[in-house]
Amino acid sequence: MSTRRMPAAERKKQILMSAIRVFARSTYHGATTKSIAEEAGVTEALLYRYFGSKREIFKEAIRHTAGRLTSGLQEILSANQDHPLEAIWGCVDYYVSILKTHQDLARMIFLVLAEMDEEDVRQAYFPFQKQAVGALKESIIRWQEMGYVDSEINAQDAAWLFFGSYVLLAQPKQSHGSVELDPQRVVGLIRPYLTEKGVERLGDVGREA
Repeated sequence: MSTRRMPAAERKKQILMSAIRVFARSTYHGATTKSIAEEAGVTEALLYRYFGSKREIFKEAIRHTAGRLTSGLQEILSANQDHPLEAIWGCVDYYVSILKTHQDLARMIFLVLAEMDEEDVRQAYFPFQKQAVGALKESIIRWQEMGYVDSEINAQDAAWLFFGSYVLLAQPKQSHGSVELDPQRVVGLIRPYLTEKGVERLGDVGREA
């Protein structure tokens, strides 16, 4: 057990990160508070002091992972408001890099999807989904005005397609190398939505990336 004293916020985060590893390894139903406590190097009593139940830890894990994806996406879109193709490649690169460096994230994505029938899981996850899709929709409308995205395309539908692309990237990560983690798969989904100007520019940006 960990004997080093930590500030409360630091200890809570340590337990949460340990829980994410255990959930990713064991699934929600396979994980136990005992296994999470052991991973964190704390007692179950201390775990319950910070989180009232395994379910509460799981919902916090959802908020943490969904928040990380959403905040990164929003930052890239905001930084590239007038450079739509750079934004597309930036978002795809962000998805790929976070999946490569944080192996548990891909598993957490599918754990959330598996539990989506549960109301408390939806309440934890949907606010982040709404933020991400909203930011994408606003960007797509702007890019339509700039002539890069087909003006006949429904911006909401396009936003959902692009938002869902992280699942397309997470799936190869779960294949343990049998499927290549290839950003071009996402680019292939986006290409039909672009104008001729957008397709030409996308190719240029892709070669520069």
